[in-house]
Amino acid sequence: MPRRCHTKSRKGCIQCKERHVKCDEQRPTCSLCIKRELTCIYVTPPPRRKHPVDLPEDGKAKSTSGTSSPPPVSRLPRLEEMRLFHHVFMVTSLSFVKDEVDREFWQSVVPRIATGHDYVMDGSLAVAALHLASLEPDHSSHWLETALTYQNSAITGLSQHLATSKQNYEALFSCSIFNLIFVTAYPGIYGDGNPVDPLSEILTMRSFLSGTAFLFLQIYHGEERTAIDPWDPKMIELHKTTLEKLHSLRITIDTLQNPHQEIYRSTHDLLLKAIEGWPTEDSISWPIEIGDPFLDLVKQGHWMARIMLLFHGLGMHLMSRKWFARGSGRRLVLGILQPLEGKIPPEWVDMTRWIREAVDI
Repeated sequence: MPRRCHTKSRKGCIQCKERHVKCDEQRPTCSLCIKRELTCIYVTPPPRRKHPVDLPEDGKAKSTSGTSSPPPVSRLPRLEEMRLFHHVFMVTSLSFVKDEVDREFWQSVVPRIATGHDYVMDGSLAVAALHLASLEPDHSSHWLETALTYQNSAITGLSQHLATSKQNYEALFSCSIFNLIFVTAYPGIYGDGNPVDPLSEILTMRSFLSGTAFLFLQIYHGEERTAIDPWDPKMIELHKTTLEKLHSLRITIDTLQNPHQEIYRSTHDLLLKAIEGWPTEDSISWPIEIGDPFLDLVKQGHWMARIMLLFHGLGMHLMSRKWFARGSGRRLVLGILQPLEGKIPPEWVDMTRWIREAVDI
C-alpha cells in the first residue's frame, strides 16, 4: 500500500512553519501555539470586515487591460488602519512612556502581541481613533465612530477568547490596558458632561484589571514632570493644597471611634501614595488597589468613604493634561455630590465646597 503523502499547509502560522510541523490553522491562535504558549502569527490574516465596493451603473466592475484590479475603495480601510496602527504606537504611546523600559513595552512588545491577536489589534486601533478624535475636532465624529467600531470588535473578540481559553496571558493583559484607557477617555472626548455613578465607574475600572493588576502597576507610569513645559501653576498649587487637606483628613480618621477606622487608614495610605507621586505617578491605579470592605462602606453611604472617593476625583483631575483623563475627575466629583445636594452633613460642607471649586464645578 503506497504511503500517504503529507499535505502541506501553505496558510499555517509562522511558528509552525519554522518548526516544520503541520498547523491546524485555528484562528487567532493555532492549537500548537496554545500548547506551547507562543504568540501565533499568520502571514496572511483572514478577512475581518466586509467593505462595500462601488460599481459603475452597468453593475460590472471596471478592469484595465483585461485584468481586474482591486477597487480603490477596498484599499482605504487598510490605509486608515495603517495610520491608526502607526499613531497608537508612535504617538499615543508617548502618553504612557516614562523611560526606556516603557518605550520598549509600548513600541516593541505590544505591537508584536497585537499582530498576533485580532482583539488586541482592535483595542489598539480603538484607542488610536479616540486619540485622533481629541486631536482633530473637525473630524471627531468620524474618529469616534471608528473608535466605537473597533472597541466593540475588541470586546467581542476578547469575550470569545475568554470563553474558550485563559491562555495567551500577555494578549489578555495588553487588551485590558487598551480597554481601561478607552473607558476612561471616551466620555471626556465624546463631550458627555453628565455626572457618573462613582461606584459603578470604580467597579468598572477594577473589573477590567482585576486579573492583571500586579503587572499593570509595574508597567503603567505617568509622564515625566519635565515632559510638559510649562506645568500649569494652578495644578501645582492644587496638588500642594490637596496633600495638605489629605493630611488633615488623616488626623480626623485617627480620632474616629468606630469599627471602620482601620479600613479608612489603609485606604487613606493608598490614596496619599497615589496623589503624592503626581506628576510622575498618578491616581488611575487606586481603584484596583483598594479593598472590598471600603467599597462596601461607599455602598452603605458612609460619609468618610464618600470624602475619600472625592479625593480620588481630585487625583484624576490632576491628570487632566493627559488626553485620556480629561474631565474624568470632574465627572466623578459631580456624580458623587449632585445626588446629595442639600444632604451634606455640616462637618463636611466646607470640604465639599472646596472640592467643587477645585474641579471647576
